[in-house]
Amino acid sequence: MKTLIKLLYGKTVVVLSCGISMESSKLEPSKKPLNVLIKQLNAQVTITLKNGVEYKGRMTRCDGHMNIMLDGASESMKDKLIANYGTVLVRGNNILYIALDTGRGKY
Repeated sequence: MKTLIKLLYGKTVVVLSCGISMESSKLEPSKKPLNVLIKQLNAQVTITLKNGVEYKGRMTRCDGHMNIMLDGASESMKDKLIANYGTVLVRGNNILYIALDTGRGKY
């Protein structure tokens, strides 16, 4: 099964294909998904999971598997708030896409 993770960074969309190796020579280092994420540490992000649940919060850590730690996280589904958390670890293989805050407003 082919799984794609889309990183939305302003008007740029970077697509990561999980489980299938990407040719790293085709993307310049600043556009590689993990490098884009690392540059956004301590920024507000919105993570949408494959089951439709969304997490919003300040991204404090991420790793090579795209596991992401959020502080001040809130969980919602279909724009309805489910819960507020202090710190949440989101497992990378559950992520459908990540929307990065590009300064267009606060969550």
